[in-house]
Amino acid sequence: MAAGREEHSEHHSPSAINEISGSLSGAAVQAHAIHGGVHIDVGGRNLPPPAELAPDPAVFINREEELNELDQLLHEHPGAAASPILVVIVGLSGVGKRSLALKWLHGIRSSFGDGQLYADLGGAAPEAVLGGFLRALGTAPELVPSEFEEQVRLFRSLTAGRRLIVMLEDAVSAAQVRTMLPASASSLVLVTTRHRLSGLVFEGAHYLPLSPLSTDAALRLLERVVGAKRIRDERSAARELIRLCGRLPIAVCASAARLASRPQWSVQSVVHELASTRTRLAMLGNEDEEISAQVAFDVSYRALNGDEARMYRALGAHPPTEFTSEIAAVALDIEVEEAARLLDRLVGASMLQALAAERFRLHDLLHLHAQGKAADKDAHSERSATFVRLAEWYLKRAVAADLVVVPGRWHVGPVYEQVRGEPSPFDGPSVALDWLEEALPTIRAFLLEAADRGLHDYVWQLCEALRGLFLNRVHLREWEETHEWGLAAARESHNKLAVPRMMEALAWAKIHARHFEEAVSLCEQAVELWRAESHALGQASTHSSLGVANLGMQRPRSAVEHFARARLIHHSLGRLRGVALMTRRLGEAHCALGSYTTAVKDLAEASRLFEELGDRYNQARTLTQLGLAHLETHRPEAAMETLAHALVLAHEIGATLQEGHIHLAMADVDAAGGDRAQERDHLRMALSTFSALGAPQAEQVQARLHELPPDLQP
Repeated sequence: MAAGREEHSEHHSPSAINEISGSLSGAAVQAHAIHGGVHIDVGGRNLPPPAELAPDPAVFINREEELNELDQLLHEHPGAAASPILVVIVGLSGVGKRSLALKWLHGIRSSFGDGQLYADLGGAAPEAVLGGFLRALGTAPELVPSEFEEQVRLFRSLTAGRRLIVMLEDAVSAAQVRTMLPASASSLVLVTTRHRLSGLVFEGAHYLPLSPLSTDAALRLLERVVGAKRIRDERSAARELIRLCGRLPIAVCASAARLASRPQWSVQSVVHELASTRTRLAMLGNEDEEISAQVAFDVSYRALNGDEARMYRALGAHPPTEFTSEIAAVALDIEVEEAARLLDRLVGASMLQALAAERFRLHDLLHLHAQGKAADKDAHSERSATFVRLAEWYLKRAVAADLVVVPGRWHVGPVYEQVRGEPSPFDGPSVALDWLEEALPTIRAFLLEAADRGLHDYVWQLCEALRGLFLNRVHLREWEETHEWGLAAARESHNKLAVPRMMEALAWAKIHARHFEEAVSLCEQAVELWRAESHALGQASTHSSLGVANLGMQRPRSAVEHFARARLIHHSLGRLRGVALMTRRLGEAHCALGSYTTAVKDLAEASRLFEELGDRYNQARTLTQLGLAHLETHRPEAAMETLAHALVLAHEIGATLQEGHIHLAMADVDAAGGDRAQERDHLRMALSTFSALGAPQAEQVQARLHELPPDLQP
């Protein structure tokens, strides 16, 4: 409306033209000269402060750490800041971003007396959202500008100086959020998103990544919905249910809803439903799909472009364990740089978790979702090729590690000859062992999947590549389990040498588990198969294993016979390493017979040969036994010096199990010399090592510690 009239102006000029030109939306104010007070009414409505937040979540569990962090952000916001407080909660679909946001905002809303605005940005047009905000703030509907840019300017004018909460849910871009920021440092904007929104850094955003619940918190969530008694009565089943749900709130709530609406069901019945990986995601939803992990993940998946979606599907072929950009590149058969770019985009979309040191992981349920999408979109041949590329990569990398750990061992798997001439990715045995140990869960998963696919040669060859790891770091349960699979696969393989090789490898797991009779049975079968194939080296290796099993069964004379036969074969084949190994074994057998002088000679010779061969692992083992032989010949100083040398070697190469044996031997030397305090210290170190590895020797060491005098008890 115009204020003042032209003909009454004291400064009237006949040539002045009083008009408004151009497009006009909403009210306009035009004046030439004004005297006195002016009131301009733009059609605003006298409305109460907006209160658009959804209700405070009725079921909310264990986000105290995140709530405290949010409170701290609010407390530390500088009062003189020119822009509103901006908080961005980031996480994968179904992780509980909305519940956390609402819980916090309801707790602090009294500090923002001008109200709360809410918008779901996922599918809404920005002009519709901002138009709603303007109406909520008192603008008459007919005066809301039709042009989006004008809406933004009016929103900033109306929010200047106000204390507002603005909750923006499911934002997809920084630009989308930027237009919704009020022009008030006294306001708070909270954004929930599946995307990184890194552009909001320049708006002063504080980011809060949200992870799945802890197991205990997820159990409390189940108790809250289902009832504490039902969960207490089936505690073990409830924990398994949490595991199958991946500790993801949306999945836990879906399972809880099924149980709560069916009081006659047991928790175990739902666990049974979810046990199948093929149907688990479909089961993690209620009938009307208000709570569905599948639906939530589908929304995120549809936002990916073609290359991102293809990478996501390919990652379903990798177990839900950690992987690198290099492995992702193998999955798609692309360059590492391109794979890294796609992984970064998936992380930004909260479809992939970024870990330390350029490592990544798919959440367990997203892994199932990726597999399902691959089954829907990709041909069977393409999915098979992806799996084979990954399995081959892990086989070659495991072989490369094993060649560093035990460079002189003979092998049956053909991949060893392929890898032997290539540059090694490992700087030394300790690094190689660390990689094998870290990769063991992934390799185990590949073994099982390869067995299901009928790819038998991958199974037994991967087992052969794990031998160095198991001899040094034990992992007894995985050793026996994987080699049972390896033997079964070898029997399906066309390689006739695979079966006796796996039999002997499994026998070693039985020896370490002290199941000596089972080991002897496996070795006797293997010897016959080696003999049928005229494989002298295989016979020698298995006679060595038979000798070790006989030592465990307190049959040292039989052990000497087997070791002597094996050494003769190695000598005839010109294998210096085999001769050294059997010389060491003979020294051990002579110790068991009480022939310590002979044992010292054998062991000293074996140590010399291993040093010449550069085999530090076997040199450390030999020196350990030599130290004990010196003790039996009443040379404690020589014993301790020899054991100290062995400990240095074992530590350098990461032979953890051998370090435990050396500390145990040192405890024997201390006990013989009457130094009970030092004996206790070495026993403690041995116990720590054996316990960490799950080695059966831990029980023996624990018993020795309890036999110490009371003042030396641990």
